[in-house]
Amino acid sequence: MRNPLAAAVLASAVLTGCGQALPPITDCKAVGDITPYCEMTTPEDIAALPDGRHLLLAHFGAMGEASGSISLFDTNTAEHETLFPLDNPPGTVSTAVWGEASCTSPPDASFSPHGTHLHQLADGRWRYLVVNHGTREAIELFEWQTAGPNAGLHWRGCVEAAPDTLANDVVGLSNGDLLYSRMYHVSDSLAIPKALLGFNTGELWRWNREQGLSALPDTAAAMPNGLEVSADEQFVFANMYMEQEVWQVRLSDGSVVARFEARHPDNSAWGSDGRLWIASHDMQFADIMSCIRHPEVPCPGHFDILGLDPDSGEVSKLFSHEGAPMGGATVAVPQGGKVYMGSFAGERMISVPDLAAP
Repeated sequence: MRNPLAAAVLASAVLTGCGQALPPITDCKAVGDITPYCEMTTPEDIAALPDGRHLLLAHFGAMGEASGSISLFDTNTAEHETLFPLDNPPGTVSTAVWGEASCTSPPDASFSPHGTHLHQLADGRWRYLVVNHGTREAIELFEWQTAGPNAGLHWRGCVEAAPDTLANDVVGLSNGDLLYSRMYHVSDSLAIPKALLGFNTGELWRWNREQGLSALPDTAAAMPNGLEVSADEQFVFANMYMEQEVWQVRLSDGSVVARFEARHPDNSAWGSDGRLWIASHDMQFADIMSCIRHPEVPCPGHFDILGLDPDSGEVSKLFSHEGAPMGGATVAVPQGGKVYMGSFAGERMISVPDLAAP
């Protein structure tokens, strides 16, 4: 399949069934305690800012099939504004270069975001990493400045992915290193059928400014997807989509120390209860095909939010939903007493009361 989004999402169905498609979602009304926020393009990944109020939204570019953007969402007012790209970007406010020395220009109009990660560097600054499927397949590095005249989002460089890569997600470490997941090799026309049959299609990669890129040797899997890093930065949790597992990978040597069952895990974020919250897909084939054919409208497909306790290995179902006002969630992020969920399709995200609340 030429369309990588269609191919990847089709693979995610794994032909779980060919039942009758769910009714289309035609309005922007709340359903119970699920509140939709509409008139925005595919907020596939979400990062909570440290102020307890705002979110950074990555508006999905369909794996390079379209351009996208980064916006700032105010959870108090439900308003959002574009941060990148801008028609008239401000001048450079720092000489810091966080990526490869060869990457000297910000993304062009083809900027097509996917997975993201906001984290704090050892010097106290906040770095926002974005997978970009535009003209270059790269990790774009931004600085989020919290205060002063230069507050906002500023590009600080990039790290181009290894050749022949379709990346998915990224996480960063306080020392400046980063890790990303290669979903599959772009040149492999059989990557999707291979993944459906359980063959390895990609792996995790680590970048260090002095040593460059290197693959983590024990992480080859079928469709590596979302990533999250432990608070002590000793482990990365990798959602191996077609393996239907979350792998706990030790960063000191790249070894897999634990595997946890999770049905088609997409993106992860640390929850307000200290567990890893994982967006998990369990969709009918008919719903998957409908979402592929009509990416401009919300996907009604079934999803779960799972809570993983890495210490005990227990995986619990925290929330389940399908249909209006949004299905097909790709991430669940707590902020300000609510949990915000985005999707790979449609013009909205949703919120529910905090999943850790009594």
